Amino acid sequence: MNMEIIHANFSGLQYLWGQYKRSTNNLVKEEIAECFKTYAGDYIIRFGKHKGLTLKQIDKINRSYIENYLTHNDNEEIRVVVKTYLKYHPEKVKDEYNNYQQKTYAYYNELKQKIYDSSQSNIEYVIRTMGYIIENGKFEHCPWECDMHSKRYQHAILKKGTDDSYFVGCFKCGERKNFIKFVCEKKGYRFIEALEWISGVLGITVTNPPEINAEEIKKEFINIDEEIMLEKRILPEISLKGFGFNKGVYPPIFFERGFTVKDAEEMEVYFAGRDCTNDFKNRICFLVRDLEDRLVGVVGRNKYSEEGHYDYWAKRLGLEDIMSREEQIKEIENQNCKYKKYYNFEGFKSGCTLYNANRLVNSSKEEVFIVEGPFDVMKMVLKHGYKNTVGMFGHSISRGQLYQLYELCKDARDKIKIYLLIDNDEAGLKSFENNVKSLQELGFRYIYKMVLEEAKDAGEAKKEQVDKAYKSAQLQPIRYDKKRIVVKDYNTGLKSAVE
Repeated sequence: MNMEIIHANFSGLQYLWGQYKRSTNNLVKEEIAECFKTYAGDYIIRFGKHKGLTLKQIDKINRSYIENYLTHNDNEEIRVVVKTYLKYHPEKVKDEYNNYQQKTYAYYNELKQKIYDSSQSNIEYVIRTMGYIIENGKFEHCPWECDMHSKRYQHAILKKGTDDSYFVGCFKCGERKNFIKFVCEKKGYRFIEALEWISGVLGITVTNPPEINAEEIKKEFINIDEEIMLEKRILPEISLKGFGFNKGVYPPIFFERGFTVKDAEEMEVYFAGRDCTNDFKNRICFLVRDLEDRLVGVVGRNKYSEEGHYDYWAKRLGLEDIMSREEQIKEIENQNCKYKKYYNFEGFKSGCTLYNANRLVNSSKEEVFIVEGPFDVMKMVLKHGYKNTVGMFGHSISRGQLYQLYELCKDARDKIKIYLLIDNDEAGLKSFENNVKSLQELGFRYIYKMVLEEAKDAGEAKKEQVDKAYKSAQLQPIRYDKKRIVVKDYNTGLKSAVE
């Protein structure tokens, strides 16, 4: 059992674990469990900074790595072996070990407090180290990418909350996350890993952690990785006064995508034309309803492409023959006419709703398809025959949208098949893994990756391309455990565990 390689590059203990998982004989399982109690300390870690060392060796040089990292590993084998080692190793059941753990959690709590005591300029330095552009508390663009076509420094902020901890939030999509949890999400770290990384960037150290009862602190650090937070917001109903919709009137781009007036009316899509008196003029407007079928938002898409937009304004301002293209764009933007692909109704938080989710409330939901934009949803529903399709208004599923999915599917998450039809571009591919993580932590077990060939997204794809992607969809392995589900109700300010 102590051999490093016993069969097909597996160590003795790894081989035993495989036998334990496969065996249906209780006596055999009990015998193997007894072996693990004795030999778990000789288990060899084959990844990370302590690769090639046994648990006993790691324990001597970095105890916190075992307790605070390996016990929460995504691999069940590692979690079980490590917890067995901690529970049954003779030296671990002494009071000395428990005292050490109290000091460990007190240390990390002090580290966390020092991070929150840092100046905002230091926190912004950490964010820049992560690759984001931020000035005076404002992000160039939303880190969840909901406003990539909007004006810079407009929606996302870094700020200190009422509890004296920093948070990152976006006014447009409604995402809001504690700064340390934000680092966890974006870098794929666990909470304690994030603390250590931030401290390393800022040069923060703790030499003498305070001697306090750390039981409550310990609970915080243990539970922080065991929960998934969903966000519930009841958005106010809105009026369509000032939009000036004319029935049956749509710009050429709408028909060029293959839609008809009947399609538009079925999906409640209208055009704000010459009679519009608000900021949605010349936009194709998608009406958004919540799960109660209340009208809570409007998302307006520019009727022009970016190139067409600047062509239109260059002609209107008489700049065609007197300036270069770069000079035209600069002058047009100086006239406050910068291109915005999408524009949201004031106060509407798109991160709280999935487009078209209201139509899934009373439908049969053996399969649910998730795409990015409203036009993608329309094509999937009206032209490709995939009725149970919802849109994220971007690349990533937000906490508010996860809440809607939970409400729609909570009694059948272990049966429903979720198909993620990702845009065939860098942003779509990059956010896919985070979406899988969120869905698996919410309890969905059948998640499929749909990749289109020779088409950017569902809105541009032909039915044959979507059908092929559906038939060849890849079932994703279970990489993330289901977590305890906590709902934060922004209308009451209360948090409650629902599972």
